Amino acid sequence: MVVPLKYILALLLTSLLFSAVFAEEPTLSFPVYADGLLTEPALRGASWGIFIYSLGHDAVIYEKDADRLLTPASVTKLFTSAAALDALGAGFQFATIFSGALTEDGILRGDLAIRAGGDPTAETKNAKWLGAPVLFAVADSLAARGVRRIAGDVVLFTWPYRLECATPSWEVSDIQGGFAPATDGFGFNSNVCHMGVFPGESVGDPTTFTLDPPYAPVSVRNRVTTSAEGSGWIELNVTGADTVVVIRGEIPKGDDGEYLWIPVQNPALYYGRALAHALEKRGIALNGTVRVDPYAPPPAVQSSALYAHFSEPLPAILSVMNKESDNYLAEYILRALGASTSFEGCRRTGIHAVEQFIKKCGIDRHDVALDDGSGLTRQNLATARAIVQLLKTMHNRPDRYVFMSTLSISGKDGTLAYRFSTPEMAERVQAKTGTMTQISTLAGYATDAAGDPIAFAILCNHFNTSVRHVRAVQDRLLERLITEYTH
Repeated sequence: MVVPLKYILALLLTSLLFSAVFAEEPTLSFPVYADGLLTEPALRGASWGIFIYSLGHDAVIYEKDADRLLTPASVTKLFTSAAALDALGAGFQFATIFSGALTEDGILRGDLAIRAGGDPTAETKNAKWLGAPVLFAVADSLAARGVRRIAGDVVLFTWPYRLECATPSWEVSDIQGGFAPATDGFGFNSNVCHMGVFPGESVGDPTTFTLDPPYAPVSVRNRVTTSAEGSGWIELNVTGADTVVVIRGEIPKGDDGEYLWIPVQNPALYYGRALAHALEKRGIALNGTVRVDPYAPPPAVQSSALYAHFSEPLPAILSVMNKESDNYLAEYILRALGASTSFEGCRRTGIHAVEQFIKKCGIDRHDVALDDGSGLTRQNLATARAIVQLLKTMHNRPDRYVFMSTLSISGKDGTLAYRFSTPEMAERVQAKTGTMTQISTLAGYATDAAGDPIAFAILCNHFNTSVRHVRAVQDRLLERLITEYTH
């Protein structure tokens, strides 16, 4: 039987169409893939700044508005920690000096003078990273020196550090919530205390509250009342440099209580009271009181040292700061930078020190603008290109692995513990995250499918979708690089 030509042509055309429909799609190049992700409808209007660079091949892999100034949020901590390693060194330790005139019978005839070293690590909320409780160790060391009684006061000399209760550009909600710490030459418990507020027995009754620890230098004006059953609310008002905290609101009768973090506005006094508590528990009597002196201690005090307490080395502190995105530690590190390069440890001198390091990295001064060391302010600005230049500089240093070790590891720890956690991605990204309302940022190091090192910065501001969705896009970009991209 002869098959008509028109049927043969029809069969061939059908076969070609079938093959076209079910053929495997060609792999998109990484730039085409990335551009497609960023044009999703949910991301319409978002501001992106992306720069991805192959350190192994010294070549740009992808860039998208890499010179756009955006708010980096906690990615700011990369600048702070890198500058600290450069200026202070990996062996740096905070030192707090305890002095006094000790007699043979174990009595300090005058004051116990404590010279500030800027150490923020005494009883931080992440103390498990840093070792044993610090102030009890101090009390034990003084007892071992023979101290049995302090006839005078415990005096805390904060010079050369300045008391700073808030950066002007921080948001009020962060200050009220204890996320924006006050700083001076001393620090204790991340400079916050814990408050519990509890209802009365009947509607209209006054409420009660507790402070933990009870010696925190906070005065509370309680305006919270007991209400009928239902939802309650509490409003907290904290003013910088003021130890008075006002709480207002309602708690339903029978409620288990509401709990708040309260920022402490006098860190040195907080530290001093905590030390006095530790001394008492170790059997060392204090006849006087705890007071703060903002000036330099007199030479006689400086020459009669009884004990020096040293913090963990700088990399251990930077690891907590970067992995846990700890704003409190970042602001103290910034002031330590200022004290090391200037006559005063404060925000202004610390930022100047970071700016000098940025200049050493070859970053244009117009590509970075900083107003704090932690990234809490929206006035911080940086380009993705500048952040990658910082990462390139640190990668080329002899201590690069020290710097990298302070970053979160994908699928393992810190803020990346639950990101990139698949077997293909786990432990192949070391990075710093940043998150604020309508801001999500990610910057650090990774390896591509060939095992070559990559430095990247992926910044997103002004989005009108969930932060989870933006993070998913960031993650998909890196997953494509790590699992498929080769130079």
